[in-house]
Amino acid sequence: MKRLTVILLAVSHIFISYATTIEPDKDDTPKDSLKVYYLDEVVVSSSVKETNQLRNLPTAVSVLSPKQLNNNQIGSLPDMSAAIPNFFIPSYGSKVSTPIYIRGIGARLGSQTVSLYVDNVPSFNPSAFDFEFQDIQRVEVLRGAQGTLYGRNAIGGIVNIYTLSPLSFQGTSLMLSGGNYGQFSVKGSNYSKLTDNFGLSVGAYYQKDDGYFLNNYTGKNVDASENMGGKIKMEWEITPSFKALLFGNYDYVTGGAFPYMHEDSTAVNFNEPSSYDRHLLTNGLSLQYMGNGFSLNSTTGYQFLKDDMKMDQDYTPLSVFSIRQEQTQHSLSQEITLKSETQNKYRWVVGAFGFYDNRTIDTPVAIKKDGIVGLQSVFDALARNPNTPVVMKYTTDRIDLPGVYKKPSNGLALFHQSTLNDIFGLKGLSATGGIRLDYEHAEIDYFTESKGADIEFRFRQAPQTAPGTPVNGDTIMQGAFSKNFMQVLPKFALKYQPVETAFVYLSASKGYKTGGYNEQAFSKLLQNSLMESLMRNAMKAMPQRPGGGGGAPTTAPPTSVQTPTLEQQLSYEPEISWTYELGGRCEMFGRRLKATFALFYTKVDNIQIIQLIDQGTFGRVVTNAGESTSKGVELSLRYNPTNNFTLFTEYGFADARFADYLTTTKENGKDVEVDYSGNYIPFAPQHTLSIGASYVFHFKYGSFIDRLIANMQYTGAGKIYWTEDNSVYQPFYGLTNASVTAEKGSFALELWGKNIFDKKYNSFYFKASDMAGKENPYVQRGYPVRLGATVRYTINR
Repeated sequence: MKRLTVILLAVSHIFISYATTIEPDKDDTPKDSLKVYYLDEVVVSSSVKETNQLRNLPTAVSVLSPKQLNNNQIGSLPDMSAAIPNFFIPSYGSKVSTPIYIRGIGARLGSQTVSLYVDNVPSFNPSAFDFEFQDIQRVEVLRGAQGTLYGRNAIGGIVNIYTLSPLSFQGTSLMLSGGNYGQFSVKGSNYSKLTDNFGLSVGAYYQKDDGYFLNNYTGKNVDASENMGGKIKMEWEITPSFKALLFGNYDYVTGGAFPYMHEDSTAVNFNEPSSYDRHLLTNGLSLQYMGNGFSLNSTTGYQFLKDDMKMDQDYTPLSVFSIRQEQTQHSLSQEITLKSETQNKYRWVVGAFGFYDNRTIDTPVAIKKDGIVGLQSVFDALARNPNTPVVMKYTTDRIDLPGVYKKPSNGLALFHQSTLNDIFGLKGLSATGGIRLDYEHAEIDYFTESKGADIEFRFRQAPQTAPGTPVNGDTIMQGAFSKNFMQVLPKFALKYQPVETAFVYLSASKGYKTGGYNEQAFSKLLQNSLMESLMRNAMKAMPQRPGGGGGAPTTAPPTSVQTPTLEQQLSYEPEISWTYELGGRCEMFGRRLKATFALFYTKVDNIQIIQLIDQGTFGRVVTNAGESTSKGVELSLRYNPTNNFTLFTEYGFADARFADYLTTTKENGKDVEVDYSGNYIPFAPQHTLSIGASYVFHFKYGSFIDRLIANMQYTGAGKIYWTEDNSVYQPFYGLTNASVTAEKGSFALELWGKNIFDKKYNSFYFKASDMAGKENPYVQRGYPVRLGATVRYTINR
């Protein structure tokens, strides 16, 4: 403890000296209020969990205010990509997957590595992460493992989204926007106090676009979409010490998806439907009782998700392989916290969290006529061998592989965190420690079968006119597996803050990402079972040839290779991490310059990665891949040389690599062991950068315009490796966004542009094999230049 304290004091000396060199000026900046339309910073309410103030947390945290969201044209979670150090959300073609990467840690499939909370209600599925922002009070991004207070699947960090309160803000707002590519959106909301202690807010929105990427096969854009939704929020201050909040949010999205094109092409070219529809309902009930020196908080959450995804799995004009995935998910959560509410040196929180999540996935896969041709080529190759006694052929032009997978899970956690201030008698030196016991039970109940797997065979010596012998190879796989996980998640942090405007901290925390089962693995497993069934039934149907000895051998030859069990083929294990961090914050020049920094090192055991089955022909699965490390730096600078001019920079560097990863790959049709240790982790950018400026010009009283607001931002990310062998990558690229807004009273007119220099880049890359076994590279291009205008009308009371 003393050594850590010495290190902390040494590092803090630099920041403290800068913070105290210049006496803070009297801050004449207008104070912020949620009742002010043009917000500057965030009005932050207290957290129901943290024992430190948000702005002084001993962890890397970024907070986005309504003004920052508007200036940076952030309308949903993916728009935040690269606007925060080491925060990146790639586009994978639809809202069915919104993977968040923080510090090189993330996942495209399976359990999320970064958890999302909306008004303290958690989301259990990344398919629920991408929704339209409306009336956001603040967005918090906590980077690094947050397992102690948030538990499972917070190995990379936490995103907390809070919406406006009808007790704190009253008013009406309307927004109408349009742009190229058929962009159109409209929003409206009203916040009212029905009594002195009861507030009600309602809102709704609608938006659409005509898509950005052409499908040569249909002659239409493949990714046209519509999005609509609504919300309601009620807040009741029943007594001065007891408050209740009830909210409901609904979001619906429908449209095309997955604009994947060959790397050498400029357009999509596939024949099967590719689309995504989603219904998302999120409800929350929060109760808070303020006692004498403590608060008791209860948050009950329910989320319903129902979606329908269709994809042309071969990405070509041929009818080879298509998939349809329908999810229905019910998630119920309950959290209770008891927290100290005093200014004493010792602050604490204890809590319990429980959840039940029930997800049903209906995934009918179809092998169509061109796919049957590919399967028939295997039989044709055998027939060309003169020693093969029989000739076989498929008698259908379609094989269906329907499957229903139920994946219920439940969990329970107990946690505690304490903060002790002014330890060792040194003012400003504090220690925060916590621990969490996290338990989870996961199951999979599966039923899948094949339909239409019919062949016929005849002996080579038989006359051509002789009828073939029909064989049905349809097979069924049915069963259930379950497993339990339990983890202890500790955290410790030291912070030194001798003055209000500067502090430094050291921290160590453990993260945990739950294991589970791969339902997508059944596509390949069922095909293997289908082929085995066909051969077995064909051998049974073979008549005795003259001289006896017909059919197949009754016993298989012994083998020394131990085949993994079905559960072993389906399951993957939890991912465990430790994150070590040194960081701080400093405000100088009368708080006109604000700087935060963080140095971090994360070690991950049993890292979960995504592997393609047969180069993507049969989907993707989660598997464990040894160890990985991520180390880097983060820096945020915000400078206000005047009250109406702001400059900012957000930079993150993450060196995320496999530390120990041995796997196999296909070479000339054979499995070959390869060592990817030392390679960069795919899909995670090494650098993120955001640079911007905002300027407000006030006109004289009585002018036609009250003020003019200009914003410009440059955001970049890269290098991004696409494959585990690091053979293909996206170089660093940057996008420039800009807007100009004229305001007069309650009206505002904004002219805006995104990617105004039309930067070309790939947002996704993968390889998929065709029926001949050739690997083809496919990409999703980045969005082109988008221009538009927005009119706003806002009345505040």
